[in-house]
Amino acid sequence: APYYKALSAERYVYHDPDCEDGMPRWVIDVNKPDVNKTDDLDSDGLCEDIGMLSSQYTLHPPTFAEWSMLCDGIYNQQFLTLPEGTSTMTVTTTATPTTTTSTSRNGTTTTTKST
Repeated sequence: APYYKALSAERYVYHDPDCEDGMPRWVIDVNKPDVNKTDDLDSDGLCEDIGMLSSQYTLHPPTFAEWSMLCDGIYNQQFLTLPEGTSTMTVTTTATPTTTTSTSRNGTTTTTKST
């Protein structure tokens, strides 16, 4: 599966087939994934990420889904929209705090900003 990196920060979006709990998921994380591993791609053994979405689909993150987003130590459910077919994608949420992500599938980059 591909992974995406932020343009100006150590932030990544990637699919982890098994994050030590048996559940495949898309992840927003500060740790770079090891694409040679088959599970726990960030090697933290914790499954604690900025955001996560259970999914077996590995080609790219879904264009619209309800993600679990970490804010002040608590995971909150937030809908994220990733428009398809653009070189830059903006993620919008339906709850506060707001999370914005820019992604270039061609250039494999992702920018994440949480406020």
